[in-house]
Amino acid sequence: MSARPANPHLASEIISATAAIVEERGPEGVTMREVARRIGYSPTSIYLHFANKDELLDQTVNRAYEWFADEIESRQTGTSAVERIRQGAHAYLAWGLANPGMYRLMFEWGYLGDISPDAIFARRRSWRRNRQIVELGIEQGVFDRSLDSAVATDVMWVAMHGLTSLAISGRMYGNPNMVAADEVDRRAHALADALADGWLADWTATSPL
Repeated sequence: MSARPANPHLASEIISATAAIVEERGPEGVTMREVARRIGYSPTSIYLHFANKDELLDQTVNRAYEWFADEIESRQTGTSAVERIRQGAHAYLAWGLANPGMYRLMFEWGYLGDISPDAIFARRRSWRRNRQIVELGIEQGVFDRSLDSAVATDVMWVAMHGLTSLAISGRMYGNPNMVAADEVDRRAHALADALADGWLADWTATSPL
C-alpha cells in the first residue's frame, strides 16, 4: 500500500477541528484522539505538529485571535471614526455570541500558554486597529485633541469584553438554554449602542481645531 500523501494543510485542519470541539464541549473535551478522528488521521499525526494538548489549544487560541480580528476589521467599513467605532463594538459582540466556546478559550481558559511579547503583540491586533481609529477621530477633529487614544481603546475593550462575557455566561440575560438567542442578541446589541453613545459623547471635541 502506498504511503498517504503529505497534507500541507494538516496543521490548519487540526486547529479547525479543535475549534469545533471547543465550541461543542469546551477545552476540557479536546483530546488528541477525538481531533484525529474528526480529520481522518491517526493521533500520531497530531503529535507531528503539536507536542501536547496545551500547545494545540494555545495555537488554537492564536488562530482564534486572527479570526476575531478579521471579523471586526471586515465590518468596520465606515468612512468616519465614529462609524467604525460603533461597527467595531457590534462586530466584537457578534463574534463572541456566535463563538462562545472560542471566546471563553481566548479570555477565560486557565492555561496562559504562550505569553511571550511576540504572542501578546499578535493577539492585540484588534486593539491596535481600534486605537488607530480613535487617533483618526482625533485627526479628523471629531474627538478632543486631549483624548488619550490608548486609554480610550482600553475603555472600549473592557466594556465590550464585560458585555460579551456576561451575555455568553447567562448572567446578563438569563440561562442561554432558556432565553431565546435572538432576544439575547437584540438586547446585547442595544446595550452596545448605548455604550458607544457614551464613549462618543465623552470624546467629542468641544472646540474646533
